[in-house]
Amino acid sequence: MNGQLDFQVRRDDLHTTRWHESALPQALAEQQVLLRVDAFAFTANNVTYAVAGDSMHYWQFFPAESGWGRIPVWGFGDVLESAHPEISAGERLYGYFPMSSHLVIAAGRVSARGLQDVSAHRAGLAAVYNQYARTAADPGYRADAEAAQMLYRPLFTTSFLLDDFLADNDFFGAERVMLTSASSKTSLGLAWLLHARRADRVRVVGLTSATNRDFVTGLGCYDEVVTYESIGDLPRRGSVIVDMAGNGAVLAAVHDHLGDALRYSCLVGATHWDARAGARDMAGPRPQLFFAPAHIERRRADWGPAGLEQRIAEAWDGFVAAAARWIHVEHGRGPADVERIYRRVLDGAASPAVGYVLSVHADAG
Repeated sequence: MNGQLDFQVRRDDLHTTRWHESALPQALAEQQVLLRVDAFAFTANNVTYAVAGDSMHYWQFFPAESGWGRIPVWGFGDVLESAHPEISAGERLYGYFPMSSHLVIAAGRVSARGLQDVSAHRAGLAAVYNQYARTAADPGYRADAEAAQMLYRPLFTTSFLLDDFLADNDFFGAERVMLTSASSKTSLGLAWLLHARRADRVRVVGLTSATNRDFVTGLGCYDEVVTYESIGDLPRRGSVIVDMAGNGAVLAAVHDHLGDALRYSCLVGATHWDARAGARDMAGPRPQLFFAPAHIERRRADWGPAGLEQRIAEAWDGFVAAAARWIHVEHGRGPADVERIYRRVLDGAASPAVGYVLSVHADAG
């Protein structure tokens, strides 16, 4: 591979894909940094980025030719060349990358702990996605847990913020928190946090498919596991629903069954991206979108950036130990593996017990 290789999808048809090759820059502009994208995770959360690419501006992070998109992923990159005086070749960064072999960023707001990409096309986008952590000074980084960091950490941050948001609102007076797509990584993080830190305040119920029921039950972080077909059997008591699935029919079933017993309805993701239609006028409260970057900014103001990072890192350490028992990591290397696993996750054929860590580079470690 002599140039840059990008995996791209049609924005109006996620099943249509291509590989696009371009030349690496001959010289970097002032403050630019050339990164080799070493490895990244691919999960249903990344499909959500693509589904919401236009409405949530995810396509803007890594521009492509009109009609095509580069799906954002979380992973690690190594500095190959740097035209910034405070950044050296060989440094390892964790953050938001495209499904590509390389990435050029404009480094700004550089500190001992990290930096931001201040490229013009990323101005005005959520700051949390523009930040890159320098692993040498990252309190949550462990070299032996890179796979877990790629698979879970961005989702665990959302889980942490949801746990904080619900507790800060006293669970809206509910005694039960129900999570759709209970096998998804964001749901697992939230369920673990609620079970470990809020067990005296709420009961945690996982809603999942019949196929995934045994896996979810065996995790040990749900007080009860209910299949989607059995929603009508749930007792009518004060509840919060956190919808990770984006399945309109499932959400409507919960609303219609619980009615006024549903105290709050929180929309987070769209793991069931192909069933997101089907929502209609429903009984109970109007669903509210949870936008994690907005809550991050609030807590940064309350606790300071370092205070927020420290709280997440402390919770993260406990979660990593639990997650290691749940998930088998499967590595994919080279374009063929990337495309094969992309289609598997897109089509909902991935096992919840497997986490995928990919690299466009066939010789990745």
